[in-house]
Amino acid sequence: MKFRVASSIVMAGVACAAALVTASPAQAATRTCQADQWKYDACFDGSNDAFYISDYATDGRRAVIKWYAYDGSGRSGECHDANGASNGAVKCDYDFREGSGNYVAFQGMTRNGADGRDEDISFMVIGYVTPR
Repeated sequence: MKFRVASSIVMAGVACAAALVTASPAQAATRTCQADQWKYDACFDGSNDAFYISDYATDGRRAVIKWYAYDGSGRSGECHDANGASNGAVKCDYDFREGSGNYVAFQGMTRNGADGRDEDISFMVIGYVTPR
């Protein structure tokens, strides 16, 4: 009787280990974000070449992502959330060149109007165009 219980426990452990080994690997993370927790969230999703910016502060300013493409194109641009605070993320779609070494560098900030002075500037963040 003791042998059957022990062998059942061992077999259950082997089955669990086999399931873990044969399970498919987790999807690679595709979204890279930078946040100022009181002002904005700025993200890049490499699976669809899109930036997402969310404004959280009711200060009359807009949340902005300033980006630079390192995919051989030399492009740069901005993505603005100017629709008020806490109204969901704004998505800015782009088409970057695919490639395992291609990436975008971006940073979030706030601005008073489209051409105002940049404030609350985040660190520069790297997001890969083709997720690794």
